[in-house]
Formats: sequence, C-alpha cells, structure tokens
Amino acid sequence: MPLGVPGSASADPGQDRTEIHTYTLPAGATAPSLNTLQRQGVNWKAALPVSAGVSGQAPAEAVTPAGLHLRKASNASGKVATGDLSPAAATYPEPSRTMTKNECKKGLQGGRLFAVKSRYAMCTGTQFVQTWAQRGRPVGQSTFTLWVIETVPKKADRTVRVQYLFTDFRKSGSTKTNGLKINTDGDVTTWPKAAKKKYGGKVPPTLSFDALKAKPEYPHTVLVQAGQGTGKDDVVQMAYEPFVQLSFPAPYTSPNTKRVSVGLLVGRWDAATYLFNKTGGGDKKKIGGAALPLMVELPYSSKAGASERAVAVHLKDARSKPGVTKPVNAKKSVPGFDLNKPLHRLHHDTSRYRANRRAAIATCVEYWGPDYATSAPGVNRECDEYPFASTYEGAAQHAKDSSKPKDNYSARPLLKDDNGAAGNILKAFMDRNRILDGFNGKEEVDGYLVTVS
Repeated sequence: MPLGVPGSASADPGQDRTEIHTYTLPAGATAPSLNTLQRQGVNWKAALPVSAGVSGQAPAEAVTPAGLHLRKASNASGKVATGDLSPAAATYPEPSRTMTKNECKKGLQGGRLFAVKSRYAMCTGTQFVQTWAQRGRPVGQSTFTLWVIETVPKKADRTVRVQYLFTDFRKSGSTKTNGLKINTDGDVTTWPKAAKKKYGGKVPPTLSFDALKAKPEYPHTVLVQAGQGTGKDDVVQMAYEPFVQLSFPAPYTSPNTKRVSVGLLVGRWDAATYLFNKTGGGDKKKIGGAALPLMVELPYSSKAGASERAVAVHLKDARSKPGVTKPVNAKKSVPGFDLNKPLHRLHHDTSRYRANRRAAIATCVEYWGPDYATSAPGVNRECDEYPFASTYEGAAQHAKDSSKPKDNYSARPLLKDDNGAAGNILKAFMDRNRILDGFNGKEEVDGYLVTVS
C-alpha cells in the first residue's frame, strides 16, 4: 500500500492540529517545495502529488512460478549500460555483478520501478516525502530516498545480496525529524515454501530520520543451499519485498501509517549440472549458483564484419520480413523479441532437440535441394533455423504441441562459419547468464529474448 493519498483541505484552517501528510514518489522525482505549498493557502493539500503505488509488483522481465502470485510492473525496467555488449570474436562477455547507486538512479529515470544491469544486478528505489502541518497550514517538509540494490556478487557462490541505501535526506521549515522513526523490513517468500533460508548482515533497524542519515547503508544476504528445490535443476525461486513504515513524534498525527512496499525483487537458486559450479568444491550443498530470473537479451549484430552477421540478418528477416522466409506461412510471427513471447531453453529433452533439427533440415532440403550445403561452389553451408533448435519454440514445436502454430519458424542455408560463430555466442550467453531449461514440467522457470543490431 502507498503511504497515502492527499486529503482535502480543512474547512476550518484555524483548528489546532499538528499533522503529517506523507506520500511517495519515484526516486529522483521532484516534490513540490514548502514555499510552493505555502503559497497555495488553504488549498495546499491539492498541490500534493498522489503517491506512486508499487505494492506487490515485480519487474516486467521476471520469470516466476504461478505459486508466488506476483503482479508484474506494466512498464519495462530501465536498462543500465554495461558497455558494448555486441559480441566480439564470437563470444559473449561475463555479465556484471555490481551496481552503484548512480547506475540505479540513471536506470530508474522516467519513473521506472526497476533498473536492470544484468541477471546478477538490479535495483528499485522510492522517495518518501513528509509535509508537516500546524493549524491546517504547512510549516515544514522532509524527504529521503531508499535505494535497494540486489546482486549476486560471486560466480561460484549461492549468496544473494540486498543492499539498503538511504540518501538525499532533506528538510526545510519546522520539523521534528529527530522523532520521525523509519522502520524498514522485508518479506521473503520462497517456492517451494519449505526451502530453508540462511540470512546474513541485517535489514536496517528502526531509526530516526536523523540517525539513519548518519548511518545510511545496510547489507542483507540470503542463501539457500542446494538440495531443496524442484525438478531436475533443483530450482528454488524467491520474492523479496522491502517495506518502510513511518511513525511520528507527538503531538503530530498522520492518517498514513501503513507499511509501504518499495518494490518487489526476485531471485533464484539452482543446481543445474550443465552450468558452472557443478561440484561446489566438493560440498553438495554449494553446487550450482544463484541468479535473478529476468529475461535478458541475447545480442546479435548484422553489421559488416560481425562474425555472426549472416545469422543476424536471418533473424531480422524472420522478425520483420517473414514473407521472404521459409517455410511459407502468411501468419508467421516468430517469438523471442518481446516480453510476451520469449524463448525458452531446451536442454533435458534431447529427442525434441533432434526433432527441431530434423524439421529445419527438411525445410532446407525442400526449398534449396538435398545438396543445399554444397550447392554453391567453394562454399560450405549449414541449415540455420530460428527459433533455435535449443528452444521449446523450435521448428518441431507444433508437432510436439498441436496448440502451437504450425510452421512458425524460419530455416535457410548459411555459411558454416557464421552459423558456428552465432552458436558459440548463444552457448556463452546461456552459460554465463545461468539460463535454465525453460520448463519444470508445465511450470515456466526461465526465458530470454533476442536483439539484433
């Protein structure tokens, strides 16, 4: 619940009241100044913004089990730049595992609820504003911002770190901030619920505005050991929701004293044997790793000189010019380019992978002939397909699930070197981002997107 919505002006501005009216804004947003409110006279409350409500909302890119009942943000998270992610030398760089407050602030610009740097670094932030009133008129204003930054700091470690950072403490006019108490806590839910969590550090204790300004930073860690999850990959999912609740010094009262959600963060642990840290250094409880289950983008480049250029051009055609692709399908609409239609890694069902390849190769043979690989003199080609054979959305999707559209893929012969370079990039992308097999039975557990520059 938001801290509150401004009420109407009192019919009796002379009544002896000492009240605090509170509201929340996106981090970095501008609140009306005390002078602005005072110039409004008895109608000053009408100039207060309506609180930004974020309760119960997870990032739009989050992949979470239905059992967590999470509501996702309506707008995409802000992207925090990590340098040029365009592949070089047919590889994909290691994703960042750190995020600064300034990176978070930049990513949240435009009123976004979350900012994402990688599958190992994201954040949310909320500004809290208090208007102090006496005898029905504003006499003071105070404000602070809470940033919550979630990271997975180490590659071969299952620890998820949640950093609480309070900044931008400001006050003007007459206030009693030394008695304004700020209580911060967090609700942590796992799926399965029985998974045991190990905590470290601490959530910020209940402190006054002034005391918190003097000591503004608190790290909190969450760890779930291997062997407590579901499915072949031993998956445990987490929803982590920080809250803030304010209490006020006498004689001030406020109609707005409920807990306020700062935004809902997500996490995940797995022990997939096809990803890094397979042995846990000999400790079965430390096998696998943690990640933030967010749909990130696999970058391909169609620019001249890019090792995977031919594949990138193929993907561009499949997305924007499906009529020139094969097989012919007037209703073709390939997935993988937006949050509503992601791709899902296919790892455990090797027979389905082979079926995807057979269907794609059959298309290359049908349209380019049985010698498609060698028909161009001096050129060695392979049958490339999109969506990839290593996805549930591959060429055999309709044969495996008749509810899915038929022939909703593209296949064409491409240079073997380009195809191999794109495959290397895809493998590094999935490995370094801990992309899991997309489904645990019928439950979606992971997904990713593709971008072509």
